[in-house]
Amino acid sequence: MADERYDIESNERRTKWWLLVVSVLTLMVLASAALRENVLADWRSYQMRYAELLGEVATDDRGRELSDRFGIHLRQNVLPDLGRTDRCVTCHTGLDDPRMADQEQPFRTHPGNYLAIHDPSKFGCTVCHQGQGLATEVADAHGWVDFWDYPMLKADHARTTCARCHEAEQLGGPEGLWVSADGGSTDGAELIMRGRRLAEAKGCFGCHVVDGRGGSLGPDITTVGDRTRHEFDFSHFPKDAPREVEYWLRQHFLEPAEISPGTMMPDLNLADSDADALTAYMLSLRQKVETAGYHHDVSRVVEDSRDLSGAELYAMNCASCHGGDGRESSVPGIRSPALNNEDALAVAGNDYYRAIIRTGRSGSAMPAWGPRGGNLSPAEIDRLIGHIRSWEPEGPDPLDVNASTGDARVGASLYKGLCGNCHGREGEGGIGNRLNSISFLSIADDGFLADAIINGRPGTAMASWKHLSRQEVSDVLAYVRSWQRKAPTYAAVRKATRALPKKRLQLIGRALYKGNCAVCHGVQGEGEIGTRLATDDLLRVVDDRYLFDSIVEGRPTTAMPAWHHLSADQVAALIAHIRAWQNGNRLALEKAPVIGDYSLGRVHYETSCQGCHGLRGEGGSGPQLANRAFLRAADNDLLYYWIARGRHGSAMKGFLPEEHGPTTLKPGQIADVIAYIRHLSTSGDRRVVQTGAGDAAVGGQLYAGSCAGCHGPDGEGASGPQLNNPNFLAAVSDGFLAATLAMGRTETPMRAMLHGAEGIGQIPPKNVMDVVAFIRLWEGDTDRKSRPIAEVSSIAVSSGEEMYQQFCAGCHGTEGGGKRDGEGFFAPALNNQEFLSAASDGYLLATIARGRSQTPMRPFGEGAGGIASLKSEEINTIVAYLRSWQN
Repeated sequence: MADERYDIESNERRTKWWLLVVSVLTLMVLASAALRENVLADWRSYQMRYAELLGEVATDDRGRELSDRFGIHLRQNVLPDLGRTDRCVTCHTGLDDPRMADQEQPFRTHPGNYLAIHDPSKFGCTVCHQGQGLATEVADAHGWVDFWDYPMLKADHARTTCARCHEAEQLGGPEGLWVSADGGSTDGAELIMRGRRLAEAKGCFGCHVVDGRGGSLGPDITTVGDRTRHEFDFSHFPKDAPREVEYWLRQHFLEPAEISPGTMMPDLNLADSDADALTAYMLSLRQKVETAGYHHDVSRVVEDSRDLSGAELYAMNCASCHGGDGRESSVPGIRSPALNNEDALAVAGNDYYRAIIRTGRSGSAMPAWGPRGGNLSPAEIDRLIGHIRSWEPEGPDPLDVNASTGDARVGASLYKGLCGNCHGREGEGGIGNRLNSISFLSIADDGFLADAIINGRPGTAMASWKHLSRQEVSDVLAYVRSWQRKAPTYAAVRKATRALPKKRLQLIGRALYKGNCAVCHGVQGEGEIGTRLATDDLLRVVDDRYLFDSIVEGRPTTAMPAWHHLSADQVAALIAHIRAWQNGNRLALEKAPVIGDYSLGRVHYETSCQGCHGLRGEGGSGPQLANRAFLRAADNDLLYYWIARGRHGSAMKGFLPEEHGPTTLKPGQIADVIAYIRHLSTSGDRRVVQTGAGDAAVGGQLYAGSCAGCHGPDGEGASGPQLNNPNFLAAVSDGFLAATLAMGRTETPMRAMLHGAEGIGQIPPKNVMDVVAFIRLWEGDTDRKSRPIAEVSSIAVSSGEEMYQQFCAGCHGTEGGGKRDGEGFFAPALNNQEFLSAASDGYLLATIARGRSQTPMRPFGEGAGGIASLKSEEINTIVAYLRSWQN
């Protein structure tokens, strides 16, 4: 028992001693802490030193008194709107004291005039500089401790937080917060702006979204600057490497594959300074402060909302996947279709590109760039397309192409290799329109045909052939013109006139005129679409050669065709019938003055003529004057007579003083006008784009009743060709449209549409320009419909499936899903709703027939030299099968 009591007492004594020791140690720790906090703390020594500095800078007794009364205690800014408390002013007591401008930190005055608009009592310090606001020790307050998410920013990155309150318009631009700084010091501001430009130039936004704009292949970086170091993977860094967000970003830009193995981000080959700039810009991408009163309201808004060019937009959004030159992606693992491909550019219209850019391609790396995607505006998408189009060859000028300079034998070879698979071996038509139609060739001048070859009809099966030379296009035209009957000579017409009795000629001519000419020139030659013929001011002043030239050569780009297919007897008969309206013998024309000065003639023309004949002689309410065929037929004496004396029964009045016309011209001035008109015919202007004549509202009603059944209610085409095509409308003259309505197109379903002609339409001749005016409304339409060419019937789809499996499935997959392999082979998916919606039937037909150079896609059109030679009907069935996939 005694031993047990002894043990208990011994334990109690030891416990008491230990308790005493622990208590003493605790008191010592508390005393040390109290001493450290209240006597030896960093902030206290800083404030004591600040009090001394106040005395040193004091210039009078009042200043020294303030120094003596300076209180040593904690100071803080409580910011409930921002949810934080900052004690930075505890140490930085002189931040708003101008007398401390030359002192060392932490006493120095805050640089610049920032505090004038950033009151520390409202903004604090950490909202801009980061750090741990409640701490008062140097390391703790600056956030240079473990586990603190937002350490104080380095000097070069101090301005990255401006984006929390300031809008982009205030940050960029020549005077923005990220460009210039007080006293010429950039303080990292220019670094941020340079990083932003680098991000645009290097294509970062092609994969990353910022504020709702950009691609979706990479993570959204809208608020990457707010992320903490715990959100970054440092496992591939050396153990002694800093665990800082800035360091991670910088190294990721310099060595993406090493920092993030398996990343799609390519090596951008950046210099160290570029990586620094990009890092600064990334840190500036932060979430906005939503609290009212923290958005800086300035009277001056810096202009930085410049319209990026197409090249800048491409580099920023597209180059990372499609390559800087549009040929190949620089991103590992991405196989994107080449955009810089002459066959792709030749077949794809702007509407196709708009749709694909706007909606993207689901199931592929191509994101949507329209609303709710990359958020490019329609104008930006159009500028982007313009840049893509810049990779096309310029192509020869259609005005420099002429069938007369071409070699039909060379043209036959070119035609059969390039054109015959769509237009038929002999121009009989197929996928493309019939070209050997007599009426078509009589209406279409060389310039129109050349434009169709060179610029194509995007969205239809007519691709552009801009890589052909001027001579090659001329050769093709020469071959196409060989299907046109050779025109009779004037000598043959004169012979026929002498060989047949006048009465018989007139009888034959009356029948020919009624069937071919009356619909435009009027039954009695009174004129309507065409010129008034039954007038002595025409018939008594022109010779038969003028009438011959006008009939046989026509007036290219006007409604007057070239009637090459008429025989010499028929032309002679027409001239005889027209002469029957003549009253009296030919007039002896007065000699025109010597040719004048065209520069002076321009002034007189603009004053007296352009209101009726157009700004450049292209025609309007009056006929076209700048027409080479007309000016070859009319000599200066004839032109002088009509300008001086006018044409009775028409709006054309004489301009000599005694004729009392709308204005007065002297003979020499008329000679100047003639010089100017002849100058216009050689100045390169070729076509009437739009005369301005016609009532589109009336024309719309007539179109709906007579044209929409074949050409579609919106001109998109159906059994007839597409009329709303922008290239067609830019190239076609009002005269071409009017003549087609009047004559139809032989050997095709297109019949003459004017009342009085042997067609199916009932359009009065006086309203033909109304229909033309309605068709012109489609110019500039960026949301046009395309022509459905392929017949998607069960028979066509079944046949097309067989053809597809035989010729296409090997590359594009049995279900159209596309193929890729590790050796660089790539065939895009065709069974894709966005692609099928964007691609017109014409695009699909032309791509199959023409193929795509520099890719495994070979031509499949008949005679195109590919691995198969498919007829147009067979290609149509393949397109029908592709369409069966479309929802």
